[in-house]
Amino acid sequence: VAGGDEGSDSDDGDWDIGVVCQEPQQLDQMWQADRNEALKKALFRGDVSLIEELLNSGISIETSFQFGWTPLMCAASVANFAVVRLLLDRGANACFEIDKYTALMASCTAQASEENILNTVELLLSRNADPNLTCRKQMTALMYAARKGYPRVVAFLVAHGSHINAQDENGYTALIWAAQHGHKSVILKLLELGADKNLQTKDEKTAAELAKINKHLEIFSLLSLAANHLQGRYHKAVEQEAICKFLTAVSDHSVGAYSAFHDMEVFLHGLGLEHIKGLLKERDIALRQLLAMQKDDLIQIGITNPGDQRKLLDAIIDLQVEEIKFEDISEIMKLEL
Repeated sequence: VAGGDEGSDSDDGDWDIGVVCQEPQQLDQMWQADRNEALKKALFRGDVSLIEELLNSGISIETSFQFGWTPLMCAASVANFAVVRLLLDRGANACFEIDKYTALMASCTAQASEENILNTVELLLSRNADPNLTCRKQMTALMYAARKGYPRVVAFLVAHGSHINAQDENGYTALIWAAQHGHKSVILKLLELGADKNLQTKDEKTAAELAKINKHLEIFSLLSLAANHLQGRYHKAVEQEAICKFLTAVSDHSVGAYSAFHDMEVFLHGLGLEHIKGLLKERDIALRQLLAMQKDDLIQIGITNPGDQRKLLDAIIDLQVEEIKFEDISEIMKLEL
C-alpha cells in the first residue's frame, strides 16, 4: 500500500513541478498564440462579435499572421465587407501592404460575389487606399480585377483614378489580362472606358492576339473589329457586341453552308434592328450595300429613326476602320485558333 501511495505522491509532484516551471513570458506567448489563432479563424468565418471581443481583450489590430498578413488582409482577401469595416473603424491601415501586395489587391482577387468585392473595394478606396500601387510584378488592383473577370469592380476602379492602360513587368494591361482569360464583359467595359487595344506585351502580343492564342474566338473577333477612333471617350458597347454576335453566328456554320446563311438577319439581330428587316428586304438591299451607306443613304431608303441610324452607322464605321470587308469575314473565322 505504501508503494502505491508513494507512486501517487510522485505523480502529483511531477504535475505540480511542471506548472511551476512555466515562465510567465512563456505563458504569455502561449496565450497570445491561442488568441491569434482564434482571431484568424474568426476573420475567415466572418464572426464580427468574436473579432470585437478579441480586439477588446487587447490583441493588436495589426497582428501579424503567416506571411506577414494582418487581420485586414485576411478579411479583404475574402471580401467580407462587415469585417473590413470593423477593422478600419478600429484603426487598421487601408494602405497596408506586405511585399508590395495590398489589401485592395487582395480584395480584387477574392473568391466571393462581385457585389461583396465591389463593396469592399469601395470601402477601402473611401479610406484612401491607392488604386495605382503595384505589386512586385508591377500589377495594379485593376489588372487583378480584370484577370478575375469583375466588370463592375473594373469600372469602379477606373472611375476612382486607376490608370486604365498601365502595364505590368511583362507589358500586360488590364485589357490584355481580360483577353487572355476570356472575360468578354470586362473587355467591353474597358473598351467603353477608353482602354487601348493596340498596346503590346513585351513579347509583342496584342490583346486580340492573346485571345486568339487562348482560343477565345468571340473576344478575338470583338477586339479585331473594335474601332480605334471611339477609344478614349464613352460610347455604347452594343455595336461591338452586335458584330461579335454576328461573327460568332458565322463561325457556327461550315463554309459550304455559308452562302445559304442569311447574313442580313444575323447582323440586324445583333444590333437589335430586326424591325427594319422587312424594309431592307422590300428594297432588295444586300448587307454589302448597307455597309457602304452613309446617313443620307439610310434616310433615302426609309431608315429615318435617329437611333436606328446611329446603331447602323457606328457598326459600319467599326468595320471600315479596320478595313475588314464583309466578304472577308468568313475567311477570318477560318483562322486556326
